[in-house]
Amino acid sequence: MDFTEDEAEYEQWTHIERRVPFQGYRTYVASTYIGFNVVGFAINAWVLYVVAPLLFAPAIKVPKSILFYIFALCVGDLMTMIAMLLLVIELVFGTWQFSSMVCTSYLIFDSMNKFMAPMIVFLISRTCYSTVCLDKTRGEKAATLKYAIIQFCIALACVMVLLWPVFAYSQVFTFYMNPNATSQEVTVMRKCGFFPPPQIEFWFNLIACITSYAVPLFGIIYWYVSVPFFLKRRALTTLVASSSMDAALRKVITTVLLLTVIYVLCWTPYWVSMFANRIWTMEKKSIIIISYFIHLLPYISCVAYPLIFTLLNRGIRSAHAKIVADQRRRFRSLTDEASSQIRTAIRTIPGTKMKKQDFLTRTEEISSDKAASEAISEFRDALPSQTSFPDETLL
Repeated sequence: MDFTEDEAEYEQWTHIERRVPFQGYRTYVASTYIGFNVVGFAINAWVLYVVAPLLFAPAIKVPKSILFYIFALCVGDLMTMIAMLLLVIELVFGTWQFSSMVCTSYLIFDSMNKFMAPMIVFLISRTCYSTVCLDKTRGEKAATLKYAIIQFCIALACVMVLLWPVFAYSQVFTFYMNPNATSQEVTVMRKCGFFPPPQIEFWFNLIACITSYAVPLFGIIYWYVSVPFFLKRRALTTLVASSSMDAALRKVITTVLLLTVIYVLCWTPYWVSMFANRIWTMEKKSIIIISYFIHLLPYISCVAYPLIFTLLNRGIRSAHAKIVADQRRRFRSLTDEASSQIRTAIRTIPGTKMKKQDFLTRTEEISSDKAASEAISEFRDALPSQTSFPDETLL
């Protein structure tokens, strides 16, 4: 098998696009990738449906900064799922089907997942710590949407600077196989890859491992573990209900364990394999299959993180439920009013006229029913929360 340097030699030959039969281990690998790709699209779309309306909704107890981080995490995950779709197509056909520009875009989106997802989780843990443990001024600042956008933009700019080798050394490589000098035919296979010089590759992987793995892991554990200790000290000096405090502590501990376990399981094998590839060559089929599934683990984290942050935050769930209930009530009110106007119009048709007194009575009934409904709704909204400890920020 020859590399792209021999392209001039085969330029006049007939190129036969390589089609690898979709069978064997590639069937299982591609099927697994397709399954997680579909699940990733579905879960992140659902989280966006839940979180996006809350960003600009008034009187939401959950900090706008956390909502924005979850929103940004879902958008980034959806971009990663699109990149994963290109990888699935390559697995199915056995060769890269797209241009060099699409190849670079795929590698950028795939690399951004390795940076942005851990950094956003890092920022969420920092925000939770700030809003719960720090003074009121710094907590309110950390909870604002403007502050979150600034932090996210700074993190994104740093990531794009770190990704310069991906822009510089990504390309579609062409392999020429089984040349037939008699018929002047050669089989062509294309692969999208990132192959920088060895020294640049080493330093890129090392910096990426520190900034997108070690630092976020330390920050997540430190800031989330600091919250229970703060709450425990606060319980000793205030009159917060013990049951509410215990629930908040259990919630924080559950979040810490889940995030840490998922983070370690999804990212540790990936980074270990990145450095192991410099020592061992992947020639055996079993090692290639293992590498495919290790590469799948970061995609699994794209499914897990948004789900955890949404399902574990009761404030997000209750706020979304309230918005949905309000929309249904408005829709019901509009349909009731429209149907009432239609009935009134029908009664005023010649031959079906109602008496003036009956018309006024019916109008008063509709008005009084609508006023009563609105009053009940306002009363329900004004009811205080049943919890005595505000845990909407404890993701």
